[in-house]
Amino acid sequence: MIKRILICFVLFVLFTQSMSGQSRFGIFAGGGATWYYGDMNDRVLTHPRLFRSYFNAGLLYQISPRFDVVGTYVNGKITGADSLAIQEFNNKRNLHFTSKIWEASLRLDYKLGAIANRKNRRKVIPYIFAGFGYFHHNPQAEIGGATVDLQPLGTEGQYINGGGYPKPYKLYQLSVPIGIGVEVAITRAFALRVEISNHFSFTDYLDDVSGDYADSAKLVATQNGALAFEMASNLSRNYPDEGFGRGNPKNNDTFMLFGASLIYRPAIGNGGGSNKNGRGTGGHGARKKKKKGSCPAFD
Repeated sequence: MIKRILICFVLFVLFTQSMSGQSRFGIFAGGGATWYYGDMNDRVLTHPRLFRSYFNAGLLYQISPRFDVVGTYVNGKITGADSLAIQEFNNKRNLHFTSKIWEASLRLDYKLGAIANRKNRRKVIPYIFAGFGYFHHNPQAEIGGATVDLQPLGTEGQYINGGGYPKPYKLYQLSVPIGIGVEVAITRAFALRVEISNHFSFTDYLDDVSGDYADSAKLVATQNGALAFEMASNLSRNYPDEGFGRGNPKNNDTFMLFGASLIYRPAIGNGGGSNKNGRGTGGHGARKKKKKGSCPAFD
């Protein structure tokens, strides 16, 4: 995957170097740390052991001096563990999960402060952004040294017929990424972006925990009932009564990203076109002095 992205990056650079008028486009890649907020992370300041990594890449288009449209692909992990919880109930519940997660998103960036002109380029540009995304998650947990997918088990009674239990949650969901960042110019064509974002989801099941405990007998009677029973509760190894709260369904889960990306924007090219008199603009007979190209990334 990374090899293909590097090949695409090289081809993009070679292509844009030979083209004129492509300076509004940019390509970027980077990475950083990710974590989540939900039923298995009750801390405002996330425990260091809950941080995981992510990789991102994408394309950028400058539609005006202040606005950029950014398409991004993110691939990483999130995790949670009741063993690191602050609240006593969560600690005793003693559940855990890990989920690989990827997201494709489209967002709008707004640059803050004064916008520099070509004669006075700014080296540091803060910005805010918001957009929408489509992501995939798959909560898993370990038992007896094996890794188990939790969604097919229906740990909260999703596969029990009748009884008003919730339906199985979807592993493909929508998200709303919102964040802030700062762009620092490195050269005319390269810049570094550092940003933090919160990706609001429309599900409370990033961690497979949301509502109440299901009836133990009905849960065991489902297709994967024995394993579902094992993964549903570690609460002192005594399975709670039906309806006992397992999570907090009032708040949907979110995941956070904090990292940096390197952006490449080719400078405006000056081709050997012709002027109104038919003379080459880049040839010996050009009357006007050839202007230096500028990088709109910092205009």
